[in-house]
Amino acid sequence: MSKLEFHLFNYGAYPYVPHALDRPKSLYIDLPNKHWDSVLGKASLDTYFDTLAFGEKLGFDGILTTTQMGGPVGMTPSSNLAAAYLIGKTSRIKVGSIGPILNTYTSPIRAAEDIALLDVMSGGRLIVGLPMGHGMNYHAAGVMNPTHARDRYWEAHDLMIKAFTDEGPFEWQGKYFHVPYANLWPKPLQKPCPDIWIPAAGSHVTLDRAARHKYTYQALFSPRKVLKKNVTTFRNLARGYGYEAGPDQVALVLFIHVAETDAQARLEAEPHLLWLFQNINRSKHHDAFPPGHFSVDSIRAAMTGGGYRDRDIGAMSYEELTSEGWAIVGSPKTVRDQLESITNELGAGKIIHVADFGAMPNWLIRKSLDLMATEVIPNFRDSDGLPIWAKTEPVASLATQIGASRTAPLEVPQVDMPEDGRIDVRGAHVKELRVPLAKKPA
Repeated sequence: MSKLEFHLFNYGAYPYVPHALDRPKSLYIDLPNKHWDSVLGKASLDTYFDTLAFGEKLGFDGILTTTQMGGPVGMTPSSNLAAAYLIGKTSRIKVGSIGPILNTYTSPIRAAEDIALLDVMSGGRLIVGLPMGHGMNYHAAGVMNPTHARDRYWEAHDLMIKAFTDEGPFEWQGKYFHVPYANLWPKPLQKPCPDIWIPAAGSHVTLDRAARHKYTYQALFSPRKVLKKNVTTFRNLARGYGYEAGPDQVALVLFIHVAETDAQARLEAEPHLLWLFQNINRSKHHDAFPPGHFSVDSIRAAMTGGGYRDRDIGAMSYEELTSEGWAIVGSPKTVRDQLESITNELGAGKIIHVADFGAMPNWLIRKSLDLMATEVIPNFRDSDGLPIWAKTEPVASLATQIGASRTAPLEVPQVDMPEDGRIDVRGAHVKELRVPLAKKPA
């Protein structure tokens, strides 16, 4: 079997809401927040974080959180804030902030500062996903006109990458941003910057930019035939930039549930999978696609080419969801076989495992994850069974490691003392060490 990375992702949806068909629109941006119960919400959020952190003990390669605003689709309106919490709850596993939506920031330098800080906090474990954001994000955030979304997003991206990689300060004068002193503090620990993933449903513009920058293409849930078409497009675009996009650049988002038998797996998963699609994944077209947010060609392709918006996804049956490749549900053998089939066909090297299906009880999620970790994932690993983060030494975090690996800093902390002149402040508490520093040549 091919070698795969497995990244755990849970929706973190708030489940105590009316059925979407009982509302005039959907469960997104206009569901009254009277439905939020603080006690139930706190318990649900605690469970969400605990289950993701549990992914480290299970041996997943990464755990991912996302940004969702204005409704019950997710309880984490800031993926960066959620990632910071998970960084503190774990020690070695990769942590993905899949969702700093650049267009919700007044300045992309603020996003860059948050990301750099997270990378330093994590010891270089951070993965960053940069989604354009769906239309509901723009309605909920109210930051900008969505007709400018794509151009503004890519300018924000270019400024952020320059801040990560170039020495500052520098001036940025663009169409949407003017930053007189772009001067990132701190800088990311990973060089040149954290690993970047681009979530995309198939927009040609997005796929082209992801290929140009050699980013990981995060293939959002769609029928298998559409995923194949999108991945093929991505690889063809990469060839146009002079390289072959390997399996490490393709990450598939899949709903996965494992049980003792195929029949038991369906019994456990079906109602929760249907709840997710009928309620949380369902939205009106004018909410999802505000004017100008996507190009005309992209909307036409999504609505007529078999994409995830060419029909009411909430009306799909369990048989459609599983036969078309949206979800993999079954015994360990069934899940192994189907994972091998789809990753071989698409040449994918990363799996984003959606485990909670929205309203699934936590004990059921953990039972499935335990079977996944013990009966499925080892078949796609080296003989040692280790995740990627366990194969390398961590970035220096202990005092002994820092002492052994540090290099001389560019400057030392200095102070002017009345009697001693300019001295190194680090030893100033010992009178004998107050030796004047040599003056720098003019």
